Amino acid sequence: MDATTPDVDVDEAGRDGPPKARKDAIGIGPGVCHSLGLTALVLSEIVRHDLKDVGKPGGGQAPGYLRDLLKSWSSLAEEGWYRTAAELFDDVSLGQPRAALWAAVFMALVVRLNRNGPHEVQRVISVVAACYCLLGAVSGLPLAAVAPGGGVLLVLGLCAGVMRIATR
Repeated sequence: MDATTPDVDVDEAGRDGPPKARKDAIGIGPGVCHSLGLTALVLSEIVRHDLKDVGKPGGGQAPGYLRDLLKSWSSLAEEGWYRTAAELFDDVSLGQPRAALWAAVFMALVVRLNRNGPHEVQRVISVVAACYCLLGAVSGLPLAAVAPGGGVLLVLGLCAGVMRIATR
């Protein structure tokens, strides 16, 4: 192989497979992180939707899970590792964690949908998005109160399914 030949894997039948960089970009590690980020995003959007009319004249009441959510946030805020992760998440997102998490999940989906793009660039984008999604998921741990019990696992499974379906 020379410098212009892409790093291509060959399967058992002798067919060429995707380059290693593409496999790294859509592999299980980034996939789990992307799924966790999408889960945190979905749960935060549920909370945002539920709270949009609270406090307005004629608006609704706060949802029942809000007390558990606030309790989880306050108890985790006392933990050093969580406080560090949440502060890092906010600092890295330049004070816009929701928008930055949307961007990271969107970029993960773009990488997964675009199998013909530049694989090395996609690997870098995928890894950066995966790190940010993981940080967002850790920062959003209290959001598990939104869907108690198996609800969080259901949302995580659906989000993992979306990431898997998007992978071409």
